[in-house]
Amino acid sequence: MSQWYQHNHSLFREERKRLAEACELMMLSVVAPGFPINSAVLTNTECAIAHGTYSIQAKDGRGEIEYGITLWTPPNYPKLPPVLFGNDPKLPTENIDRHIPFNGQACLAVNSEIELHWPPGSNLVDFIEKLVAPFLAWQAYYDAFGYPPSWGGRSHGNKGIFEFYTDILGMSGDKIIVGFMKLLERKKPPKGHEICPCGSGRKLRDCHQNLLNETRRILNPKKVRMDLAIIDGNSGPKITRKKRIPPFRHK
Repeated sequence: MSQWYQHNHSLFREERKRLAEACELMMLSVVAPGFPINSAVLTNTECAIAHGTYSIQAKDGRGEIEYGITLWTPPNYPKLPPVLFGNDPKLPTENIDRHIPFNGQACLAVNSEIELHWPPGSNLVDFIEKLVAPFLAWQAYYDAFGYPPSWGGRSHGNKGIFEFYTDILGMSGDKIIVGFMKLLERKKPPKGHEICPCGSGRKLRDCHQNLLNETRRILNPKKVRMDLAIIDGNSGPKITRKKRIPPFRHK
């Protein structure tokens, strides 16, 4: 599969320039197979990565804290978002409680939530500022106090997915959430005569159709389908070697 930078040279130049201006200690590079992403994995193929040091302002008054990070860009970037890897002793390579469950690959958010913060048209710097920086701030708090902060984190696996959709829909209950997700994943809007998943027994047009339509405007059906697949068991809630990590190999 061809890489995005091979057929879109201007985008690569723009991304590299923006990154250099916003993050002085990071650079966007094309690396060969065998390049060390971090202490745990190497690349299998040529690819583009953004790597270096990123500084955040700690919320506990400790000043700036620096983290070594690597952002792997998939071949069809920016249709798919980058993947964050820690490349720093302060970021454990395998610790699910730190949302770094496998080989230093960070679990930043639910699939639909990532696109909500990083919509089409966004760039690498946007990804860093909107998703990576909050993740690192969360990590800095954990290091400072030995426990996670009350903000910025969701539960692992299915529970975290249900938490996100509960926030979006303003209602709870696993069966109810799954019912709405099945309507949200459709390409075409559900019909008003269909029964509302909220459990009222009423038709959508007489119940939560407006909420459903508003939610469909902000969530990508493909991403909802990915989240639903995890819940349905078609993809595990944890990262696995086969399906959930980019093409890397162990050191």
